[in-house]
Amino acid sequence: MRTPFGTGPAELVRALREGRAAPPRGLPAFPGQDRGDLTAAMDRADFTPSPGALRAALADVARPAHAALPAPDAWLVVGTSGIFFLGEYVGQGPEWLGSCGDVACDLAQDLGLERAPLTLSTACSSSANALLLAARALARGECPSALVVGFEALSPIALNGFRSLMLLDPRGCRPFDRHRAGLHLGEGLAALSLQASSPDFRSARAVILGGAHVCAAMGPAGQAPDADAMHAVMSEALHAAQCEPRDIVAIKAHGLGSTDSDEAEAIALHRLYGPLPSVTSLKGSLGHTLGASGALETAAFLACLEAGFVPPAAGFEEADPALSLAPLRAPLAARSGPYQLNFFGFGASYVSLIVGFES
Repeated sequence: MRTPFGTGPAELVRALREGRAAPPRGLPAFPGQDRGDLTAAMDRADFTPSPGALRAALADVARPAHAALPAPDAWLVVGTSGIFFLGEYVGQGPEWLGSCGDVACDLAQDLGLERAPLTLSTACSSSANALLLAARALARGECPSALVVGFEALSPIALNGFRSLMLLDPRGCRPFDRHRAGLHLGEGLAALSLQASSPDFRSARAVILGGAHVCAAMGPAGQAPDADAMHAVMSEALHAAQCEPRDIVAIKAHGLGSTDSDEAEAIALHRLYGPLPSVTSLKGSLGHTLGASGALETAAFLACLEAGFVPPAAGFEEADPALSLAPLRAPLAARSGPYQLNFFGFGASYVSLIVGFES
């Protein structure tokens, strides 16, 4: 994976253990760019890496995950919001990257994969849906293995869009905090290898036990955070994994940091769980990586479990009495069992995954 903390999990795991937020400048998903002050006037040239830089970064991140899979039978499933591609390169002539599907095809070719790749673009749930779809394809025997890639780069379109919605917090994301005021954007890339059940299946440390997707975009109200839809997708994910709420060790919440979204998620969690297990969110550390968040936050969360802990929610300082929910402020010892991971997308696309972990 490649995050604001560098390439690979080592420094990221240290930062998440300590509850550190990502540095706001010089994010290294695409090296060699200094984006300066993200609150100042923006020059498009500060944001758009060359097509070669993007493809090289994707290949570098995907190769290690692909190396463990039986090529050329692996299926590449990509999740990204697509904002970066369709908006940023208009009028750029030969430097235009093409669609996100074009980038996926290039990556499949670079890795020597023979199956046609699939790209999903469902806003902030894109790569979470990619994980869910790949896991279901494996369960149905449609492919022996899958490579799921999520990626997102900072974009003036995304940054100005969230600014126009007044959803950017200059202090950074503070999930479930009493004084939360929005999110901050991040960027990153992650690749996860998935394999179907086999005689050595039990050797896997992490398994997608089940998951669900709910689309609740029914008219203009579908754009607002929907506690009913959040409750439904979490409940359906538990059912698909044959788990009960009491089985869940901890929850990686979506934890956006906005007033409405965190309130809706808290309502849904209380309705489903009653007494809550431990809750955390990664967006205070990573920022909101939009379409990459499903793959990136899953990879980051599993890396922390492998290191023996559930990470605290960076940015959280003071509990909101209206939510009756206080996420972790210190690392919690990881233990074997199922964990629930939530990913909610603008436009009412909700995904929840149940991941089993063996410590």
